[in-house]
Amino acid sequence: MSYPQANAEQIAFFREHGYLVVRNAIPQADLDELEKYCDELIAQKHELANDWAWDAKESRENRSFRIVQSTPTLVWKDIAAARYRQWLAVFAGSLMDLDMEFWYDQFLGKPPGNSAPTFWHQDEGYWGRNLADRGITGWIPLQAVDTVNGCMHFIDGGHKLGVLPHHLVEGMQSDLLTCEVDETFDVPCPMARGDVAFHHSKTPHMSGANDGPAWRKAVTNHLQAVGTGGSGDHYSWRVKVNQRTGERTAVGM
Repeated sequence: MSYPQANAEQIAFFREHGYLVVRNAIPQADLDELEKYCDELIAQKHELANDWAWDAKESRENRSFRIVQSTPTLVWKDIAAARYRQWLAVFAGSLMDLDMEFWYDQFLGKPPGNSAPTFWHQDEGYWGRNLADRGITGWIPLQAVDTVNGCMHFIDGGHKLGVLPHHLVEGMQSDLLTCEVDETFDVPCPMARGDVAFHHSKTPHMSGANDGPAWRKAVTNHLQAVGTGGSGDHYSWRVKVNQRTGERTAVGM
């Protein structure tokens, strides 16, 4: 199976709506390899992961890991050569009409029965002004996803609204952010294993808690325009939390 190229209809849809689901994009064998490494992160979450929904009432030693946040890069030394990574940059470049390069990825695992939502937010709310209209994310589920186990939701056309005010999620020790959106424009996106969802860095998005019977596993792949230089010029709400020490650092201006 070969990876698809972006066609004119897909490009037009992305630019109008701020998101795009590409069906049957990644071969199952490539997903099997990626999932194998992500399972290692779950097994070693206390050493290799953060709890992105770390409850403020829990000590570091007793974090419940309602959202396991890590990166397969920690355990897969040859991941940079993976076919899906090369494809993401090419496809994203077509959608953004920019030369895009892989920036970083995150594994986000939600356990069954004890997870948390990933609240409404925009990626630029985390990344800062340096990524203004220069970032895109490719979200890869490692199983079928729907509204029960935590599929992605997007605000249709929300990338045209600018960066919305964000704030820290109440009751969280982690640096999880959220923003207020008009949910009448909410589009839930159930997906099969092999599908990929792209969204613009200004598109508000969220995923619900996992109320299904098995882990909900996904890898978010963040890409930036070549030469952007990563995040910076942060907004006033941005805080970073060191989950090894619990130290909280305000980085926003």
